[in-house]
Amino acid sequence: MEDLIRDARFSRLFDEAERVRWTMTDVPWQRIDRAEVTPGLIALVREIAFSELTTFSATRRFLSEFADDPDLAQWMSVWFYEETKHPQVLLRWLHQVGVSVDASFILRGRATAPFMKSRMGTLVTNVISEMVAASNYTALHRNCREPVLSLIGRRLAADEARHAASFYAFARRWLERSARPDDDRRDAIKVLYLWFQEGDLVRHPVNEFHGRQGGRTAGGAGASGQELADTMGRLGLDLVAPRDRIFRLIGTLTGVPLDGQSDLREVLRRLGGERPAAQKGAGQG
Repeated sequence: MEDLIRDARFSRLFDEAERVRWTMTDVPWQRIDRAEVTPGLIALVREIAFSELTTFSATRRFLSEFADDPDLAQWMSVWFYEETKHPQVLLRWLHQVGVSVDASFILRGRATAPFMKSRMGTLVTNVISEMVAASNYTALHRNCREPVLSLIGRRLAADEARHAASFYAFARRWLERSARPDDDRRDAIKVLYLWFQEGDLVRHPVNEFHGRQGGRTAGGAGASGQELADTMGRLGLDLVAPRDRIFRLIGTLTGVPLDGQSDLREVLRRLGGERPAAQKGAGQG
């Protein structure tokens, strides 16, 4: 008989989170170097915080869509707590440098698109988004001259990488137990195709954040869209930076050898899949 505590992913993932979790009081706010705080950097942090606010709505949808999966539902409590700290620590950094937001900012940021119908697609979307977020936060850590924001970037990158691994564990379990594994493999590769080759069709906070680059900022920051884009370029924030790693990981998950140069349309054709249609959002990074 299955033993939920012994066999559940949640138990292992919970223990991992407990060992490495950081606290808000660990952040040395007094070390902020205001000489390194620019309008473009402020705009960037507002944008990132805005996109991170979707955790609230995404968690509610996960608990609804995966209500029959107690293992994943339990892990959502960890994910929700840790992800909710991300916009909070960024908004506290903004507060420390004299920038405030109001309740409408929080409420607008929480809005998300409904999940896609495929559970495998939802899980894989979150694997990808967490990996992209981890890559971007790593770039922020390495390239930002403001020391406290750099430290925040390092901690958030570690969270996102761990969350990507957790979603991967649940996606692998779903595929192992699937009644239609070939369909689920195709759904995973469809998500990969849409994310990297037709990103404008994917309604996900990480994609939408990058889609606003160079345009009007969602958070209403004082800097122009171009200042935001320039800052992102200087810091090395890039939607496709971890492309090769993501392709290889999804290839390992599905048992289909992939790398960053793979022709996913041809892969889908071989697997009997059609060109993917637009997909709605799933979770957040």
